Amino acid sequence: MSPEVRYALSFVAALIGTLALTPLAARLAHRVGLIDRPDAERKAHAGPTPYLGGIAVMIGLVAVGAATSGFDGKVMTVLAGAVVLGAVGLRDDYRTVSPWIRIGFESAAGLSLWLSGIRAGVFMVPALDLLVTIVWVVAVINAFNMIDNMDGLASGVAATAAAGVGAVTAAQGDYIVASFAFAVAGASIGFLRYNFPPARIFLGDAGSMLLGFLIAALTLHLDLVKEHTPTRIAVIVLLSIVPLFDLTIVVVARLAGRRPLWLGGQDHTSHRLKHRGSSPTQVALAFAAGQAVASVVAWIVYTQSSVALTWWVLSGVAVGWISAMAILLQMPHPLPVAVAPTEEPIMVLDGGAADAAPPTELLASRGLERRAE
Repeated sequence: MSPEVRYALSFVAALIGTLALTPLAARLAHRVGLIDRPDAERKAHAGPTPYLGGIAVMIGLVAVGAATSGFDGKVMTVLAGAVVLGAVGLRDDYRTVSPWIRIGFESAAGLSLWLSGIRAGVFMVPALDLLVTIVWVVAVINAFNMIDNMDGLASGVAATAAAGVGAVTAAQGDYIVASFAFAVAGASIGFLRYNFPPARIFLGDAGSMLLGFLIAALTLHLDLVKEHTPTRIAVIVLLSIVPLFDLTIVVVARLAGRRPLWLGGQDHTSHRLKHRGSSPTQVALAFAAGQAVASVVAWIVYTQSSVALTWWVLSGVAVGWISAMAILLQMPHPLPVAVAPTEEPIMVLDGGAADAAPPTELLASRGLERRAE
């Protein structure tokens, strides 16, 4: 079987599997009560919407990934980590899990990648590169978790990011990883069929953590064959640049506003664009298109193997990143309940009172962040 046929079969199998399984997951979510209820203060959807979309994606990817890889050890390690993190996310969808417990599982997943040979190679010092590997995994997982705040964002970005990884690894001649990457793209597009605005089902934390970990692992795998460190950095960052940029926006905005990083709010890039008049459909298309362009640039940087081109791209990314942040941070957006200019909020904690967020805002936190539209 030629590599091209293998790639096409991986993509189509995951696509069809997710298309078939997602409606079943929606019915199961209704049956067990895993439903996201409308909330005028925090959410945009008008009716009850089921979670469990991530379960459909997980089942399809585990089956297709294992089959297409021939049960390759490294791919199986990635799949095992994805299943564990998906289970943690599923538990969080049902009942809130402490952010520290989540980070602990994410760090353990990063360590498992390191031990299997999927690791960062920035400093060429084992202890430092182990730290970079874990930090990268935790950052990308939570970037995807946070970007899952509006219909079609996380699945659309995951599809274009995974397709970019597939193109780069195919150029490397690593058909096993490329096949798996194209399977991730196919599953994401299959789910997007039901998640595109207006969404009929949500990924939930099970799905966003799953996809975030898969993209983190796939991008780390690129480190195994590329020797020029700036090129590695450029390619890896470009292949996950949209969720990482949004994560940066959120962290800076919340630190500046002296708000907890894990407290859900409408200060994401998507919310700022929507507040300026963009529709959810336009925002979803813009995010997917932005990641698609970045993925194409990553492929060009890799295939050209030009040090000069790499530095030009890194310089352009740095300038564009800072400029876009400066513009977006100045954009108005819906304020959190805790800081809205209304009467002084009161919160009861352990029988006492404090001038902090009201209970409704505190309950907006699911894991590291509640879905807030």
